[in-house]
Amino acid sequence: MNHALQGQRVLVVGGGSRMGLAVAHLALQAGAEVIIASRSATRLAEAGKTLPTAVQSYVADAADARQMAAMLTALAPLDHLVLTASSSGSAGSLVNTEPSDAREPFERFWMAYHAVHYAPTAVRPTGSVTLISGSSGRRPGVGFGFWSTLHGSIEALARAAALELAPIRVNVVSPGGIGMRPDRQLTEHAGQPEDVAAMILAVLSNPAVTNAVVDVDNGERLGTWPQAR
Repeated sequence: MNHALQGQRVLVVGGGSRMGLAVAHLALQAGAEVIIASRSATRLAEAGKTLPTAVQSYVADAADARQMAAMLTALAPLDHLVLTASSSGSAGSLVNTEPSDAREPFERFWMAYHAVHYAPTAVRPTGSVTLISGSSGRRPGVGFGFWSTLHGSIEALARAAALELAPIRVNVVSPGGIGMRPDRQLTEHAGQPEDVAAMILAVLSNPAVTNAVVDVDNGERLGTWPQAR
């Protein structure tokens, strides 16, 4: 069994989501003390039932600066802060997405901003902050301009934070191709949130990794795929 995070405190914000729950599972297996947070007490209760051991939970909305600040103050000190929380709403191309419709899904950027802004008050100097973006951040596509903007802004935020928060490490894991058809990717394996979680754990446990954007996308960024099998 891997004990790379033995005794370390890991806060997963968005711990009620499938990806956040997968991170919590793997962190527990690695020996960490895990805390899961979500804006929904119901989701936290359901998530807690699936974990092999009891974990601390905390209800807070990462999009609310005051709630994020209060949570990090209450839970300090932390070794690792992982943000898997997502925002609601829908968006698409820059032309067709009205500014009023873009505001709600763009809350995901502010969640990331709150995480890095308040991290120095709670995360140990030897610790890390890990954010989630998406493959469209560096591979824009027609009809996905909003998501390219959102994901790219999170990656730019992380690069700046890696400099300003040092020696705290700041990284981004960038998923893509999750659940994609086999004929639209370079691998036989259809990506799953658990694959992304495994990469997050690798980033947490490697003290030499900072200012990195790590892709978990089945080669999606290449922009070409093999013929249908």
